[in-house]
Amino acid sequence: MKTAILEPKPKPQTPQPTSKIQNPVEENLKNPFLEEETPAQNLPENPFDPQDLENLSSPVEPEPEATQSEVEEEEKPVSQRWNPILLAQVTAVLVVVFGCIYTLTRPCVIGECQEIQTARDFNQKSKQTIETVASAQAPLIAQEDLQSGIKLLKTIPFWSPHYPEAKALLSIYNKEFNEFNAVVKALKTATNASTLSQNPPHEIKDWMKMQSLWEEAIALLEQVPSGSIVYPFAQARWQQYRANLADVRSRLKLERDAEQILTSAKKSAQVAEARQGVAKSAESWQQVFETWQVAANTLATIPYGTTAYQSGQVLLARYQPKLEEARDRKTIEQVGLDAYNQAVNNAEQAQLSEQRGSWSEAVTDWGRAVSYAKQVPASSSYSAKIQPLLTSYNEAWKRADVQYRVASRLAKARQDLTKLCSGNPKVCNYSVTENLITVRLTSDYVNKIQSTAKAADQSGDSKKRSEAENHVQTLKVALETISQNAQISLEVYGANNAKIATHVPLQ
Repeated sequence: MKTAILEPKPKPQTPQPTSKIQNPVEENLKNPFLEEETPAQNLPENPFDPQDLENLSSPVEPEPEATQSEVEEEEKPVSQRWNPILLAQVTAVLVVVFGCIYTLTRPCVIGECQEIQTARDFNQKSKQTIETVASAQAPLIAQEDLQSGIKLLKTIPFWSPHYPEAKALLSIYNKEFNEFNAVVKALKTATNASTLSQNPPHEIKDWMKMQSLWEEAIALLEQVPSGSIVYPFAQARWQQYRANLADVRSRLKLERDAEQILTSAKKSAQVAEARQGVAKSAESWQQVFETWQVAANTLATIPYGTTAYQSGQVLLARYQPKLEEARDRKTIEQVGLDAYNQAVNNAEQAQLSEQRGSWSEAVTDWGRAVSYAKQVPASSSYSAKIQPLLTSYNEAWKRADVQYRVASRLAKARQDLTKLCSGNPKVCNYSVTENLITVRLTSDYVNKIQSTAKAADQSGDSKKRSEAENHVQTLKVALETISQNAQISLEVYGANNAKIATHVPLQ
């Protein structure tokens, strides 16, 4: 979708302490994939030049006659001869020199201590993140900033005059880091619980696992003291997780109750099977029929959204023929007549619902008509009459279902557009047909966005301009989503009736 309402201006970059995960606000201001150049290190030159050693010599003293190896050694240049005393002196000097260099070049040994200020900046940034960012990533981002500050403080050696201050800050920051860590662990545990809860229904053991995870996440949040900077965030999540835990416990109870109902239905079916094996009279077949009816009705009470419900539907499909068999043996013609009349009545009701445009009711009525038509026994005299009707009912049911889906998408699109276009000032006006959604932005809305952006540019308030741009982007995404869900093309017009955007939904 294209829009021509706003053109974002380039923003000045302000150096910030770096961290692995950028603040969501900063991601709009800085390319997270741009690597900064690292200045080359200035290594100290070696103060001992090997060429200087070539000029060193020892006093000449009388020596015994040299062996062959000694002659070969004597023939070597002076620079290649082994002199242990000189080597020891050089080594000692090097150790002292480099030891001094190492000691003096440690952070905060000489002059001001920039590491402490940078660590404080990281700590401040961490607090700002947890206070201003509402997403679940906020504690992790804040924790990483705090960890960056801790790493800097750990580089300050104990011989630095700033070491006591660094040690005090390190104690505070480590405590805050542990508090953040508890929240991060709680978030990860909650994520595991949420992931496990996807695509219900679930078995009892899975609901128990989710219950345990939510309880663990809540316990971690309760470790955060009330004076902690992350305490408000933790409390908000604590309340949310308590609600989730209550929901999981409710679903666990529902699943257990459903299992009990399913067990009861199976027992009724076993009794019906036993009675059917010895049934002969009309009365005994009546008992068989009633027992099968109890089993089917019990299955119908299993709560939807449970694993027992799915098993119950399978059993219901298995029990239904046996129930019908018992009913047929009892009064086959009465059943045929009743089923036929119910099918016809529901078909007539479905036609009335179609005339009123109530496609939801029409789909339900046609479905019932088809169901009752299928219940007419093949040995009944009404079987021949119902067969051609069953074909037409099925076709009518399919047509009504198509119309219902179209009507539902249109109604949903209108509902969503009504919410989206409302506001002060009003955002837009719209019209919806089966083939096109037309949205016209109001002049009041466009003027407000443009004036907000202009005022932000004049005052240098990049946050307000970003908010204006985000509002327009959110409107764009919402309109495209409505178009996609409704499977209807979208056209957006500006206040001057000029087309500024279109969207064709993917099929």
